[in-house]
Amino acid sequence: MNRRNLTFIICLILSVFIWSLVKLSKNLLREVSIPVTVINPPANEVFLPSAPNFVRIVVEGNGFSLLKSYRQNPTLTVDFTDLQEVSEHFYTLSKNSKDKLSNTYLANFKIRSVVSDTLQLYLAPKHTKKIPVVVHLNVEYPKEYQLTDLKLSPDSVVASGSQKVIDTLSQVVFHYHSKRPIKDNFSETYTLKSTPLVHFNTHKIAMQAFVDKVSEQELRVPVKVMRVPKNSQVKIFPDEVSVLCTGELNLLKTLTPNDIEVTADMCEANAGHIPLQISTNKRRIKVALMNEATVDFLIRKE
Repeated sequence: MNRRNLTFIICLILSVFIWSLVKLSKNLLREVSIPVTVINPPANEVFLPSAPNFVRIVVEGNGFSLLKSYRQNPTLTVDFTDLQEVSEHFYTLSKNSKDKLSNTYLANFKIRSVVSDTLQLYLAPKHTKKIPVVVHLNVEYPKEYQLTDLKLSPDSVVASGSQKVIDTLSQVVFHYHSKRPIKDNFSETYTLKSTPLVHFNTHKIAMQAFVDKVSEQELRVPVKVMRVPKNSQVKIFPDEVSVLCTGELNLLKTLTPNDIEVTADMCEANAGHIPLQISTNKRRIKVALMNEATVDFLIRKE
């Protein structure tokens, strides 16, 4: 490229740049579309999914301000109470909302005309549902170490939304992963975010996991018979069973048969046998039936 052509290109670029500055410094009329988000529906209702809403207006302002507004693309957030219903599912901005738009979002412009300020919204009755919180652990433990307790606070959340959406929710699931084996207690705090379709009553879930070097202990625990038919006596065989208890050694030393409950529910009896259920109110202790999963029984009417 010779010197003459280079000089011409530089002059052309400078001319375009200066022309753009002059053009942008002048006041211009432009139609702009501002996204609108509506919040706070009536207490007993929720918003259903709908197409995005926009307010279209003609504004006057210098080119630099217009260019900045295109780049930032601000969203107008409007409270539902600041809307005026014009027909079923259709609403317009109230004077308060228009003032907010003018004073906050378009402070550097003059609104010359409103092309469209009609919003389309769909409402449905609000439904709530209590949903359990679950944490899936992908963790390995060294030999002789085990997870002995897992606490979640809260262990359930209340979700609200339309019935169609709420019916699809069965649990809130989080995950925890460690690349290395863990032998100490660990914890995590999870963030639960609401969405335009589902609102949760809490947004923080705290998880505490307890890991212990465990030992084992065997106890003989009596079996309790539940829901015996009226005017009947039930005899079970055996009337006590062996239970394997796993946990931290100092906790095991204080464990007694009274801390463990083994039950046989007569309502689940089948072919002369009753399945056993086992539980304990002691945390960081695991219990399991060793030999007997059922007991035999005889029933006698009084």
